[in-house]
Amino acid sequence: MSLASLSLMLVFALAASTPADAAKHKAAAPTGEVRLSGAKAGDGKDDTAALLQALDKCKQTGAKRLVFPKGRYDFFAGSNPGNAGTLFILDGIRGLTIDGGGSELTFHGMTGAFYIANSQGVRFVNMTLDWDAGAQSVGTVVATAEKSFDVRVLDEFPVKGGEPVEAFMDFDPKTRLPMKGGVDSYYNTESTELIAPQTLRVKVRNPVEMKVGVLAVLRHKVYGPSAFVFDRSRDCGISDVTIYGVPGMGCIGNVCMNMTLERFRVRLKPRTSRLVSASADATHFGGCKGTISIRDCLFEGMGDDAVNIKSGLYLSVREKVDDRTVLCQHNLKMANLPDPGDRMEMSHVEDLIPYASGEVESAEMAEGENVHRVRFKSALPADLKVGDVLGNASKVPSVRISKVSVRNNRARGFLIQTRDAIIENCKFENCTGGGVWVMTEVVHFFESIGTRDVVVRNNTFKNCNYGAARGEGVLSAFAYLKDFAMPPRPGVHRNIVFENNTIDGSANCGIFAAGVEGLRIAGNTIRNACQSPTKPEGSAAMCIMNSSGVAAVNNRIDASKQGPGFREAVRNIGGGKSVTNQ
Repeated sequence: MSLASLSLMLVFALAASTPADAAKHKAAAPTGEVRLSGAKAGDGKDDTAALLQALDKCKQTGAKRLVFPKGRYDFFAGSNPGNAGTLFILDGIRGLTIDGGGSELTFHGMTGAFYIANSQGVRFVNMTLDWDAGAQSVGTVVATAEKSFDVRVLDEFPVKGGEPVEAFMDFDPKTRLPMKGGVDSYYNTESTELIAPQTLRVKVRNPVEMKVGVLAVLRHKVYGPSAFVFDRSRDCGISDVTIYGVPGMGCIGNVCMNMTLERFRVRLKPRTSRLVSASADATHFGGCKGTISIRDCLFEGMGDDAVNIKSGLYLSVREKVDDRTVLCQHNLKMANLPDPGDRMEMSHVEDLIPYASGEVESAEMAEGENVHRVRFKSALPADLKVGDVLGNASKVPSVRISKVSVRNNRARGFLIQTRDAIIENCKFENCTGGGVWVMTEVVHFFESIGTRDVVVRNNTFKNCNYGAARGEGVLSAFAYLKDFAMPPRPGVHRNIVFENNTIDGSANCGIFAAGVEGLRIAGNTIRNACQSPTKPEGSAAMCIMNSSGVAAVNNRIDASKQGPGFREAVRNIGGGKSVTNQ
């Protein structure tokens, strides 16, 4: 019920009552605002119970605002025993704004902060979140061996030995950026041992080339608990919120309708030696609808991407049960059930071009490890075969991203795996992977879907695609097929525009496209591309592969201003009309 409707009901109720009844109703009416009480800011004590009580009061009274008196508040893992893993769960909330009043919320231990489910109009504003949990350690490599290296960990990150290390990489001690072509190792640590005060010996399963003198960042958690998780909610958002450190992701949107992030900052905490902010992505959206709007935000120092927006996960067909039913499963056995009424596109993994689609009648988890039983309203196509993938074409939110800065992070800036997207006036600097990738893949994560109608314009990219998670280009549209093969023909992506962008610095191409039908590349400037090509196509400032309907016009590529691996301005592989004016 809206606030206006509630007010109107109260007016009619009061008009029909006696003066005494009216006074009674007036006293019982919700004030619209709840202030956090029972918590003394800055005393270092656990404020979990006080915030739980305030949230419950908001739900019971229908309050529209929860306000924190400005200060620092502390929350400890395990203080809400009924909700292991996340302290604050908001379920079925309508129209609530949680206003931190400029407060800092500090979380102690491996715990998530807020989980918002089945809610509408929930907003978080004016607050800072930080974690003191040992999600990372930073130190200098002081010795190496074939299957170990020793790290003198800074005193800021207390260690005692035995800490898990899920990922580690090396940073340049001068620039404090990931090393070019350096180490980026996941799930390779066998154990850690304290061999001297604040000195860890990291024993690895497979040899790595850590060098004495580099900075080592040990991520004890990668995909750990997150700050904000929105699940099956609508019209929610975050404004004027900063996250300094979180052992998982900053914000997750799962099967939501309409989300807005404004002046949302995931960044390194000032006056610390931290080199990672969010241990994984700053933001991650899957299976959403409506519009995702991200504007005036800063994403800095993440262990993974700044923004990943996808329709969901490809489900591989394991068995055709009857003419309308299949059993299917995700590559990593993750659950991703479609909803009744969702339209699933069907593609062969050899090209990822949809050859048919069908409307879901029902879907459920079957016996086995996250096996999905999906029944369609109509008969399945004769072309369907075991190994084909289903991608959800109903959960493809429109995307509007503007005036966002991404800097100093491992991996990519934006992964765009949806339809109807505009990315404009953004800045990308020192991203070890690409800046913006319009993509889909069936190599590992099996993230869907082939895109349509994507515009990337008026953005700047400086020193991107040089290290960990680097790919073919800084600004790219492509698909990874089996063994990272490129699409053999156009049609995976359609109607893509790269316009008026400036790209300065890349190990490989500045702009790369493969498998696109309808591609416009216009007015872009590319400098310092091809610095250290890792694949043949990386020796061209711009490479277009197996695409059609291509117009590449008025792009500025000065051969004298490219990297040592540069061989040609534009390479067109596999045909497709292409016109280039330099």
